Amino acid sequence: MKNKKKLILLSLVQFLILLALLGNIMYFKHSANTFKIESESLDPIEPLFGHYAALSYDFDSINVKDWKGKVKPKEGNIAFIVFRKDGQSSIYKFDYATDQRPKHSKYIKVKILYSYWNGDSGDEITFKHNLSRFYIPESQMDKYNKVRTNYIVTVQQKNDRSVVKSVDVLGK
Repeated sequence: MKNKKKLILLSLVQFLILLALLGNIMYFKHSANTFKIESESLDPIEPLFGHYAALSYDFDSINVKDWKGKVKPKEGNIAFIVFRKDGQSSIYKFDYATDQRPKHSKYIKVKILYSYWNGDSGDEITFKHNLSRFYIPESQMDKYNKVRTNYIVTVQQKNDRSVVKSVDVLGK
């Protein structure tokens, strides 16, 4: 009888944890800011991951002149990619990178992978972020299955968390 009560209590705790996780996901989806950025496809299907589009962005690797941080960028440090609205369109473009969290701008949190000398063009900084892959249903693969296709990526961002909400082929 005692073991049965413990089992029921353990099951209840597990159910409450699951409910809290689902609630957190739903809260994020409904309260996060949404904005669109441009991307390019590197590889339409990654063999190891299945039907995921490998996406590249113009802020994956930047010139050091686009760094507006207070300290020199160092491998492993946290940085923020800041976006500005592109004129009349609803698409946001890369503006600058910094080590300070922006207060009134659209941004994503990234990690500095490394900085290196890139010949004549100067120092480059490369970032790691979680917007580099997006699952594409098999029924839609023909639309996305082209190398170097340009996409409009809809990003949901709240605080330091950002996720890809959707990917659309540019011009469609």
